[in-house]
Amino acid sequence: MIRIFYEITYIIFSFIGKYFPEKICYIISYILTQLRYFFTPNLRKIMKKNLKIIFEFKEKRNFTESELTKYVKEVYINFGKYMTEFFTIPKLNYEKVKKKVIVENIEILDSALKKGKGVIALTAHIGNWELAGVITSILGYKISAVVIPYITPKITEIYKRIRESKGVEVIFTGSNPKDFIKFKKENKILAILGDRVFTEKGVVVDFMGKKAIFPRGPATLAVKLKTEFISGFLVRENNKYKLFFEKIEYPPENLNEEEKIDFLLNQSVKIIEKVILKYPTQWLSFQNIWVE
Repeated sequence: MIRIFYEITYIIFSFIGKYFPEKICYIISYILTQLRYFFTPNLRKIMKKNLKIIFEFKEKRNFTESELTKYVKEVYINFGKYMTEFFTIPKLNYEKVKKKVIVENIEILDSALKKGKGVIALTAHIGNWELAGVITSILGYKISAVVIPYITPKITEIYKRIRESKGVEVIFTGSNPKDFIKFKKENKILAILGDRVFTEKGVVVDFMGKKAIFPRGPATLAVKLKTEFISGFLVRENNKYKLFFEKIEYPPENLNEEEKIDFLLNQSVKIIEKVILKYPTQWLSFQNIWVE
């Protein structure tokens, strides 16, 4: 049932994003988001738990059920915006990017690329990570994105087509290992999500004052390939988008390989935590990552 609902939803979004005015797209996405809220009680429960942990860690007080329900609804609305933004990507161009997007700390990305050995850009399910990659491509940067296949082949094909229409190369998890390392030779950006475990077991880290499971893959790849490692996010702020980059402190040379990976992972988690605390209802991770 849920697979059919998702596929129909994504096909509808793909159609309206391509052919309808943007304002109409947002109205339709809001309606579909309300339906998603109604039909996904398990996801609502997970998101409420996530937000309870985040807000109580941030503000050091208990939050009521009504407060948390309000924030869960905000997350669903932001998910609808994410969907609309993604499916209207075919209409996006350089002029619109310049008008709608504030870019901060792009020099961090430029400096990393100047070293000529590729850049791993860590991101998370915050704001609109899909749009972050597309906008980076529109700004003239060569970028690949590591993604998982979606729950149906049709949805996977839709997402791949839209990403590639704006120059973002798609690398699916489980692809040939050579696909994951060619970015270094070509001095490209490799965007990887770092807040959800996909194909690996994951490791336990400190996150929002509790223990959570995070992927070790991005840090492992950065250490083993000896490539540059930065973070980048796109969020909504004051009716505009903000695309910003941050440095990730590189581990001391006296550490061994495993220690370097753990060091980078912990630095990554701290950055993701900081961004989520600033934009909690823009974190669209409908998964339970906490260690009970």
